[in-house]
Amino acid sequence: MKPVPVQNIYYLLSYAWDKLDEAELTKAGIDDFEEVANLLGKVLANRCSYLFKRGLYRNYRQKKEEIPGIRGKLLMNESLSSLSFQHKKAWCDYDELSRNVLPNRILKSTILRLLRMNEIENGLHQELKEIYYRFSTVEEIKLQGHHFTQVQINRNNAFYGFLIQICKLIFDSSALDESDGSYQFRDFTRDHQKLARLFEAFVFNFYRREQNWFKVNSPSFPWPFKSTVEEHNELLPSMSTDVVLEDEERIIIIDTKYYSKTLAKREDIGSIFLRSPHMYQIFAYMQHIPNPDNKKIEGMLLYPDVGNSIHANYTWEDQKLTYKTIDLDKEWYVIERKLLGLMELYDVNENM
Repeated sequence: MKPVPVQNIYYLLSYAWDKLDEAELTKAGIDDFEEVANLLGKVLANRCSYLFKRGLYRNYRQKKEEIPGIRGKLLMNESLSSLSFQHKKAWCDYDELSRNVLPNRILKSTILRLLRMNEIENGLHQELKEIYYRFSTVEEIKLQGHHFTQVQINRNNAFYGFLIQICKLIFDSSALDESDGSYQFRDFTRDHQKLARLFEAFVFNFYRREQNWFKVNSPSFPWPFKSTVEEHNELLPSMSTDVVLEDEERIIIIDTKYYSKTLAKREDIGSIFLRSPHMYQIFAYMQHIPNPDNKKIEGMLLYPDVGNSIHANYTWEDQKLTYKTIDLDKEWYVIERKLLGLMELYDVNENM
């Protein structure tokens, strides 16, 4: 399967996370790298430099310590047992405005993780090292998955949203080598399941963002079967679509697929075919999606181009089924125009 250029991976992530505006601000220099670890490291370095210019996010943290005088809530028992009053001090519980908050701790700890990766190029390593030392008032933490879910993004720290996503991706894609304390980056672009989820989220948010003709959603709806035993009805799964575009006349159901081989092959006869399970799935969606206004139903199976460029159209009665591929190795503006062209929103040459 053709590797996707890291610059295009960056755009896929930006759309999938719905952070394109923030991503545009931090993409300087990413074209200099070919490895995903260096790409993510450069994005992190760019964004952290921006944070230092505007000031690191601060929030109130609860502190409990012995201090001169009294601040906040006086802890009488602790103060008496430690003889604090004799030294003109007291144990107090109070809130302090601090930069040593979870988002900043995640950033510093992620940068340290990158500094321990052999994949990081020398120039970027030095840049990250300098940024790491600028977090002098921030403590490191031993990163765990729950740290990322504990970060609360609001309008006061919204500019951290994209950065925390980058940190989570680096965390998920790295493994500790206990023999020397270094980290190995496990390139997620080689994991077809992860790329499949990324591709689906990208397509959904691309159409939601880049056009305003169609409403974009991903509805789920039940099978039409019914059982006389009520609890048996609860066993039926719902049909969950990837992307559905709808206007006043059309409902277009897009099912995204990400396979190393788009076509199936019969080894005994040497013939290639479109994958039957994919056809069954999209056909079921087309037959059962709610359509109270009797709109024209269209189905599309959308694959990345892996060497088998496919642009096939089929019809049955009044329904249309389309197989399309997108070459993610192209310049990004070509990919944008091709995706809009699929929806007849842009006049695009099929050979672009």
